[in-house]
Amino acid sequence: MCIMNSSDQSLSDELSQLEFTAGWPESLLAELAEISNYVEFADRSVIFAQGSENHQLYLICAGRVVLDMLVPARGPVRILTISRGELLAWSTLVGDGLMTATATVVEPVRAIAIDSIQLKLMCERRHDIGYEIMKRLATSLAHRLTATRLQLLDLYVHTTPHFFRPVEGID
Repeated sequence: MCIMNSSDQSLSDELSQLEFTAGWPESLLAELAEISNYVEFADRSVIFAQGSENHQLYLICAGRVVLDMLVPARGPVRILTISRGELLAWSTLVGDGLMTATATVVEPVRAIAIDSIQLKLMCERRHDIGYEIMKRLATSLAHRLTATRLQLLDLYVHTTPHFFRPVEGID
């Protein structure tokens, strides 16, 4: 990971253009920029691993990241691809900071990393900010749930459940 120096103004400008934070008042974007940095990740780098602790919330500005979950008896299973404007590591806001999947870069990434501990404190102090963030987080999670459901449907279309497979010697 490479942390890039940038002004709060450039961060605010970028935040105003990303889907998750678009339409927020300039004052709110400025507050968010104060606890944020630009970061870059090279192709094939792991941003975080499933089960690891992470206290950064990422807004993807460019590039693509895949999320894989380790499934017992199956190994890693790809569950989602994330690209520009999308949120990465949402569980750092609603959980204990333990990641539920492994995030791997498949196209070099430039992102805004937001300190989730500071963001939670900001939400506690300013409930209007907390409400806006949680409202948008819920919308983001609803989209992800739909994408995951569609992927699961696609997965089951291409496999035959074990209870439908013929057993040799039994008619």
